Amino acid sequence: MATIHPTSIIEGNVELADDVIVGPFCTLQGTVTIGAGTKILPNCHVFGLTSMGEGNVLWPGTVLGGPPQDINFDQDCEEPGLMIGDRNTFREGVTVHRGKTDQSTRIGNDNYFMTNSHVGHDSILGNNIQLATGSMLGGHTIIDDRVIIGGASGVHQFCRIGEGAMIGGGAGTALDVPPWFLLTTISTCSSVNLIGMQRSGMSPESIASRKDVFKTLYRERRSLKGAIEVLRSRMDDPVVAEYVEFIESSDRGICRGPQRKHIRG
Repeated sequence: MATIHPTSIIEGNVELADDVIVGPFCTLQGTVTIGAGTKILPNCHVFGLTSMGEGNVLWPGTVLGGPPQDINFDQDCEEPGLMIGDRNTFREGVTVHRGKTDQSTRIGNDNYFMTNSHVGHDSILGNNIQLATGSMLGGHTIIDDRVIIGGASGVHQFCRIGEGAMIGGGAGTALDVPPWFLLTTISTCSSVNLIGMQRSGMSPESIASRKDVFKTLYRERRSLKGAIEVLRSRMDDPVVAEYVEFIESSDRGICRGPQRKHIRG
């Protein structure tokens, strides 16, 4: 049976794997499912409808599955809930809100949420993501694999951050950030995330292609429409095709480049 401290409250349809540990003064309330090897340290709160995979760690003050911060949302409605994968770490004071529309808030595997970071309702997060202290994701954001979001940074609702992108501390974006780009000021990409690409084991050829895409978008003084036309002529390169698909599927438009005004496609 799971190990539950006597000061904690378990209420509702809660299912715990046999080796789950629930520390002092925790609350698990609603329809909650927690997988094997998960550790819930003191003063954590998990609300239903929330499902959590294996090997997750919740540090003190974590609140998962709370209702969206929307004055029109029925606070007693559990659905559509929150789905969390495996081996995620939620440090002190992290908050993740459940979905409010037709999908749950979803978090993948092996992510690290530092102190007081926040994930808004209906967001979709992939794997191997890091949110630094005080970073914030608005509702309906999409965060692809390997993204790093620096401390005290914010992502506007409905934005997408592409794989391997990095947002520097104190920055933020109200626009989409293409894969492996580096954002250091508000909604402005300054370069590619070269260190991240090298650490990921990416081939020199792929790194060179991504550098060339950045140059085409931001260094050659073209309109975004003109830059996409140039990139379309190189669609035989799968890296270039990836960027064209990302840009053309963007609803909010992509981030600006250095000293360049944002232009929608």
